[in-house]
Amino acid sequence: MSGDSHVRNCATELQHNLGANYDVSSFVIPGAKMDAIAKRCKARDAIKKLRSEDVVVVWGGPNGISKNNASVAIKHVCNFVEEKK
Repeated sequence: MSGDSHVRNCATELQHNLGANYDVSSFVIPGAKMDAIAKRCKARDAIKKLRSEDVVVVWGGPNGISKNNASVAIKHVCNFVEEKK
């Protein structure tokens, strides 16, 4: 899980809900826009080791969708997903 400050403590809650059979990790970039979040995701070693059954949550907040730029934020997430295929 990665995102801006809106995701703080979400990984802890997710881990609690999923239980010990799942490994949850996260990083938070306060104030980041979606392009910075996606770029940082791609650089992490854990992302490079993902398998098809793994799940990645990329969560952007108002900095990523401000000024009606939701399509730009979505583009960055889609580019991230396409590069992982």
